[in-house]
Parts: sequence; structure tokens; C-alpha cells
Amino acid sequence: MTLEALGGGFTPALLEALGHAGIGITVIADRGEGFERWYANAPAATLLGYTVEELQALPAIETISPAQRPLVTQLSAAIRAGQPVPAAIELTAVCKDGSLLPLELALSYVRLPDGFAYVMIARDASSHQLSLLEADRIGLVGALATGFAHEINNPLTSVLLNLRSLRKQLTASLAAPAQPQAMRCLDDITTGAERIAGNVKALQTLATRSATSAVDLAAVVSAALRLAAPTLEPRAHVIRQIFPVGRVSGEESRIGQAVLAMLLFSSSGFDADVASTTNRIIVSVEQRDGDVILEVSDNGRELTPAETHHAFDPFYRSSARGAGVGVGLGVARSVAAALGGEVTLAPRPGGGAVITMRLRAAL
Repeated sequence: MTLEALGGGFTPALLEALGHAGIGITVIADRGEGFERWYANAPAATLLGYTVEELQALPAIETISPAQRPLVTQLSAAIRAGQPVPAAIELTAVCKDGSLLPLELALSYVRLPDGFAYVMIARDASSHQLSLLEADRIGLVGALATGFAHEINNPLTSVLLNLRSLRKQLTASLAAPAQPQAMRCLDDITTGAERIAGNVKALQTLATRSATSAVDLAAVVSAALRLAAPTLEPRAHVIRQIFPVGRVSGEESRIGQAVLAMLLFSSSGFDADVASTTNRIIVSVEQRDGDVILEVSDNGRELTPAETHHAFDPFYRSSARGAGVGVGLGVARSVAAALGGEVTLAPRPGGGAVITMRLRAAL
């Protein structure tokens, strides 16, 4: 098969020009019988320590981390069955010397009569250059900054006030009548400190890379809800329907980022300046037929066709959904796709939106 079969504007001349610009390009075809490497340029080969000839001679699946090969195969099958293609995805590649290299792949694709051809721009995700997904994550965390500062200041104020009160009680040598009041002050201090510790721990987990492990999605969602509360609760009443579920395999921090993006996108369906007792965000976690499902639904603004179509694009911001918090759903889809799952967005009957993340339960 030749590159001319690609069409879609991906001419050999264009791919060659991108190579001269130092951009690593790989073209992988999937026609239902395994992955075929149609093209790789010098920057893409050099990234993994190969020459172009060496890389072309290798089966495409062998340059993917063994742990992720089943997920990639599952994702490809889901795309052939109609699941959307993520705009970007993070994978771990196997270099020529056997070392593992985290990559971020920006994806485009061309439909073939019997499958897809994926045109991928590869980038070393371990470098310090800012990537599209990392930039989106910065926007995501930035959206929380104001609310999180408020969340910290409130319990800290309580701690300081109670310390002053406790000092007065101690001055009185803790006479018997004063002991109940002193204990109440200590309880308030403990509650405030635990609240701070819980939020800081959740934020640290969200921001720190970790090894792949069996993750409790229900616990991740609960932690994300605590972090997002200052943004969500002024906009809508949050209803939690979180049930015990099987664990999923992945990085806890990455899954937390996906969950947070879903929560913030849902909250952006409401006007932050107009509070209403009828505003609702329903967050449910349950297990269905071997899959662990997170569903975030709201009765906010009606989704437009453009928002439904483009909400997963990096940096897409409509005048409504995503605008109020500056967060789209690209992070959520990319994270779920790398785990062999999916994230979908659909209008909610009667108005609003439903965001669904489906992940396979770990065996």
C-alpha cells in the first residue's frame, strides 16, 4: 500500500516537508488484521533510537509497551466500531535499547474502504516542553485555583479563631465548667485541619505522576468532588450516587484529571452569577456488565451541535459550555482512550448534558 492511498491532503510531499522541519510523523493503518506501518520519517525513528529502515522493518505493535498493547488493540477495535478518534493520546513506546519512553501522539486519520489510517505526530512526553494535553491540564488546575484558595482559607480562619478561644480557656486553667467548650474548640480545630489535609492530598494526587495500579474510581470521584466543590456548589446542587465498584487499571492522577475535567465542564452549563435552587449536577458511579461507569449529568444550558462535536478538541471554548471554567473534555477522552475506555457527551432530555466515562474493570 502506498501513501497516495491516504488522500485527505496527506501527500508524500507534505509528510516529507514535516520531516525536514524535525516533526516526527508515523502513519499506521488498521484494517482489522493487525497494525501496518505505512510510513515513518527520520525524526520519528530517531526518537526511538532507530533508523527509518530499522523502524519500518519492525511490526508496529512491537514499539508499544507490552502492558499497553491489549489496550491499543481494544481502542482500535472500538474506533472501527464507531467510537470517536481522540485528538491526542499518551502511550509508552519501547526504544531500540529496550528502555520505555512516554509519548504524546497527536492523531489525525483517514478512512479506508476497510479500516483507518492514522497519521500521528509523536512527541517525547518526558521533555519539559509544553504539550497540548499539558496546557489543557494547566487550564484545568487554574480553574480550581480561586475556589481552592477559598476552600483553604475558610477552615484556616476557623482554626485561628478557635485557637484564640482555646487560649482564653487555658488561661482559666480549664476549670470544670470550661472543659466542654474547650473540647468543642479542639474538635473544630481537628475538623478544619483534616479538611485541609484531605484537600491538599487530593490535589497532590491529581498533580503527581504515578505508576499504573488498580484504582478505586469511586474514591477518585469523591476526592475530585471535594476539590471541585468551590466551583460546583455555587452553580448547582450536587447529588452523589456513588456505589462500590470494581477497580480499574491506570494512573490515579490521570484518571483524576479526567474526572475533574468532566465535573468542571458540567458546571460550566450554569451561569455562575445566577444561583438557582433548581440547578442540579448528578454524579453517579456504578458497575455495568464488567465496565465501571462514571456519569455526570446536569440540567444546565442545552448543548449545541457544535459543542457536542467540538467539546473534545484541545482548547475548544464555546460561548457557553467550557467558557466559564476554561476546560474542555479533551483530557478526559485522551485518558480514557489510553485505558481502553471511552468518554461520550450527549444532550440530556429536557435540557443540559450527560457526560459518560466507561472503563473496563481490572481483572
